[in-house]
Amino acid sequence: MAGSSAKKTRNLDRSNWIAAARKALVENGITGISLRRLAEELNATTGAFYWQFSNLEELLEDVRQDWAVRNTAPFTEAIESAGADGWQQYLAYVRVLVFEEEFDPLYDNAIREWAHSSPRTAEVLREIEAFRIEQLQSVFHALGFTGRAALIRARVTYFSQTGYNAMQITETFEERLENIPYYAEVLTDRTTLLELTTSSEVRQELSGNSGRS
Repeated sequence: MAGSSAKKTRNLDRSNWIAAARKALVENGITGISLRRLAEELNATTGAFYWQFSNLEELLEDVRQDWAVRNTAPFTEAIESAGADGWQQYLAYVRVLVFEEEFDPLYDNAIREWAHSSPRTAEVLREIEAFRIEQLQSVFHALGFTGRAALIRARVTYFSQTGYNAMQITETFEERLENIPYYAEVLTDRTTLLELTTSSEVRQELSGNSGRS
């Protein structure tokens, strides 16, 4: 048993500690991250931690950067993969947001809560949120909106997303899908999705399997 634990400790790298800290942050907030608790979670020694990090703050900075990449890159990749068509970019954005296969809204919530007590976390949060709004602004530019119209639609889209996540609105996944056409109408002025009458049709549209052009 001791040999097994020693082997596990030797195999740990920075990503293991970051993953454990991410889990603790999401589940218990920043107070849930302590060296002792992380070591227990990983069945490791505190000495194993110091092979990877100089101190706990170094790990916390890695968690901030992990969030910045993990919860933003999926949107960037989806939008870029959609090509130059603004409507396809918007649908790609919504797909990542709704399906939550790569984006974790609880991670966003945990970072925002942490930012209340950490100036450095607040700084990273501001930078990433500014980037996300700018990204959405480019989507609305591609949809044909210009100037302040594109900016305000980007802000409203992002603010509604963050508010939705923070409030943890109670609705079934099917209900959420059925609401998407109405959000799209308000945010983009397009009524295309209102032709869809069931959650399965909306899912197919977002997945690109609807056969519609």
